[in-house]
Amino acid sequence: MDVTILWLLPIAYFIHILEETPRFVPWAKRYLSAPSTFAQFVLGNVIFMVYVLIAVGLATWYPSEWTLILGLSTAAWAFSNFLIHASLTLYTGEYSPGVVTASALYAPITVYIYANFWGSGLVSTFDIIVSVIIGFAIMYVPTFIQVWRGKRNQLFGNTS
Repeated sequence: MDVTILWLLPIAYFIHILEETPRFVPWAKRYLSAPSTFAQFVLGNVIFMVYVLIAVGLATWYPSEWTLILGLSTAAWAFSNFLIHASLTLYTGEYSPGVVTASALYAPITVYIYANFWGSGLVSTFDIIVSVIIGFAIMYVPTFIQVWRGKRNQLFGNTS
């Protein structure tokens, strides 16, 4: 099994950012309350791209149980990002910037990567579960915080 398939993730992420860039900030301000500026959007994506490149690099250049879990967690994050975009598009009835690449790239790439790793012997079932937990936590914890802050601000005014 060739672990270099993990490099599909930063490529897909870059393409995903290109789709999000023109419209994501105004849309996110309406539904997530963050990022509130284009600079925050860029900074967040640069920081996360560095994480993805490091995680995938470590997994491919220094494969071990933990580096493979870390690399796989980026695939789980991508799939959870797909779930967020798809569910918010369905919920709001409005195009969520990023839903096209999340659907066309993230979902199939994640399935492909996990299907290849599943029976490879490189990782255990436990390792796969841990990678999914980490990847989903990376996506949902910050999203939950953003939504909670937005709701708190709507109820009580800006308390920052």
